[in-house]
Amino acid sequence: MTILFEKKKIIIISIVIILIITSIIFFVHKTKKPSVLTKIPSAPVQVSKPIQKSIPKTISTTGNLIADKSTIITPRASGYIKSIHFHEGETVKSGQILFQLDSQTQKNVLLSAKAAENLSQLQFNRDKKFLKKGFITQDTYYAAQVTLKQNQAALETAQINLDQRTITAPFNGSIGAISVSVGDYVNPGNTLTTLVDNLHLRAEYALPVKELNQLHLNQIVFITDSTKKNKISAMVSYISPSVDQASQTISVHARVNNKLQLFKPDEYVTVTQMLGIQKNALLVPEQSVLASINGYAVFTVKNNKAIRTPVKIGNRLNGNVIILSGLKLTDDVIVTGENEVKNGQAVIF
Repeated sequence: MTILFEKKKIIIISIVIILIITSIIFFVHKTKKPSVLTKIPSAPVQVSKPIQKSIPKTISTTGNLIADKSTIITPRASGYIKSIHFHEGETVKSGQILFQLDSQTQKNVLLSAKAAENLSQLQFNRDKKFLKKGFITQDTYYAAQVTLKQNQAALETAQINLDQRTITAPFNGSIGAISVSVGDYVNPGNTLTTLVDNLHLRAEYALPVKELNQLHLNQIVFITDSTKKNKISAMVSYISPSVDQASQTISVHARVNNKLQLFKPDEYVTVTQMLGIQKNALLVPEQSVLASINGYAVFTVKNNKAIRTPVKIGNRLNGNVIILSGLKLTDDVIVTGENEVKNGQAVIF
């Protein structure tokens, strides 16, 4: 009986203690003052409205530079290389001698042909006089005439054979590497060297078919190399009459006057094609446009707060970016301090 009483006493005391602790916790929680939230200070920024003006409409793509004139120098006759008259990489003129083949045999043949032609010319002139006087028959005169023509043809052939022993540059250009040496025996078709006109190039590139209606001959094109340091203007000289079915693009060529030799044949370049004028374009400074995985955005100011505003951008132009959509001319765009503000943060300007 005593043990049962003691157990009940312990249970009652425990319940009282629990009630006291619960009351204390409730009281403390009830009387505790709420914490003061940290207020984000206003961020100092500079704003500017978008610039509206007419600008050149362009499209950029990758192109390849091709020399207007490029050839492999080969001999037209067989023989030994007697002499080489240039250095690798040298600029040569049209008609300049490049290689000389041994030609003594051809010179001897030419001398013999000249002698035969001279003799037949004298014989023909004499027979012509004799025919008028009736000293010879018409057949004899015709025979002298045929002999003269044959010897004249032989002389011409001998001269051609001799000329073919001298290999000259077919046009102005830069010589490539030499593939032979003095004393080598060469045949027609053997590669001796290459010749390229570096001054007159054409840029070959392709544009989307949707731009076809805006393409015209003589449009201005800008060519830029991979370093972005060299830039030159060119002019559209060819627009393909057909569309590439696989890529749905139009092949375009532009003439490049490379007189300063800033570019090389077979070089890949960036081609910026002018497509007319884009009126009332909106532009903002490049630094005001922020890029993310979700696209591009700028911060505008509304009710003294920074608002992240998604935009669609176009080409870049002289430190500015063309805004295709997302902004109005009256919007205040943050141009300084945009990297320091958060969406919805108060700003001062």
